[in-house]
Amino acid sequence: MYSFAVLDPRPHAQHANTATLAGPVLGVEVTVPALAQACSLGNIDPQHLGADAATAAIEAALAWPLPPAGATLATVRADADALGAMAVLLLRANGSPLLAGAIERIQIIAEADKEAAGPWPGPRPAPTPEDLLGPATPVMHLAADHTRPLKERVELIAEWIGHGKDAAAEAILAGYQERALAEAREALESLTVQAGPVAVVTGSHRLAMGLGYRYAPVVVACNPAFRFAGGEPHRKHTVARWNSVTIVELEWAAMVEELNAADPAATDTARWGGSTSIVGSPMGIASGLSAEQVAAIVREHVRSGLLDMCRELVRYMDHYDVLQQRGESYDAADAATVRAQHQWARAALAELDGEHS
Repeated sequence: MYSFAVLDPRPHAQHANTATLAGPVLGVEVTVPALAQACSLGNIDPQHLGADAATAAIEAALAWPLPPAGATLATVRADADALGAMAVLLLRANGSPLLAGAIERIQIIAEADKEAAGPWPGPRPAPTPEDLLGPATPVMHLAADHTRPLKERVELIAEWIGHGKDAAAEAILAGYQERALAEAREALESLTVQAGPVAVVTGSHRLAMGLGYRYAPVVVACNPAFRFAGGEPHRKHTVARWNSVTIVELEWAAMVEELNAADPAATDTARWGGSTSIVGSPMGIASGLSAEQVAAIVREHVRSGLLDMCRELVRYMDHYDVLQQRGESYDAADAATVRAQHQWARAALAELDGEHS
């Protein structure tokens, strides 16, 4: 029915990309604009090039016009959302009904890929390994397993979406769940966290972002040995905030512009980019910035947002104080979270002010 491919944005892969793009190609989260434009059947990418952080590619695939038989479905990053979207298109093309259970499993992948809903919950205790896993974890590990052919990964995800626990893929996913738990234990031992206004997490582990959010709503994750599509290890930076309404006045676009201007590795085609809540250094090549340099740029753009965050939290605290004084019922747990967030934000501002004094 379909072929599947991973496009490589690195210069040496131009010939291979040209060959792939010669036929009918539908992009799925092809986040490199030049490659996205070359996909003759369009590009399913609501979060990055579409600027819709609330919709995952796998959700968009439910209503996307089906590509013709023989088309190639291509992405630049084989993650659960991209391969899940391909799986949905494959199921639809094969006439497989997407019943309630299938929609629930699609949502599991979508919710794991999209930015978090609701406000940042505030600083929390160091997690257990189980805290770093979620319902989509085994599918995410399957999607990222480059030892399996891309076609096999898409078909296994399609089988799981369509049949759930009745699928043969369930036993395979159980193995990935066990592996993920072991990796979570390893992550807590190997990742280093520098807490502060921006949490800086250093280490070669996919759980860095989840760990960083235990300390701050904005995280810089620095992987010194990242492998793009199973290639050679290189330095990769990712900057993310809890969601696109977290620290609204963060000057996100200006921050990305400054990162591109500062990074010697950034070019007209290989650039820092992503969505309104997560961006990464140029794909497939080593960033020319250190973790300290990236964190310094991010901190510069966080300060004004923290001031706004403090003002907003004070309004919430005043509201809860009034309810308490009146003897009216209120959400005590949320009130405690708001106070913890305010305490963190004031300490973060004091630290930033100290850097400028």
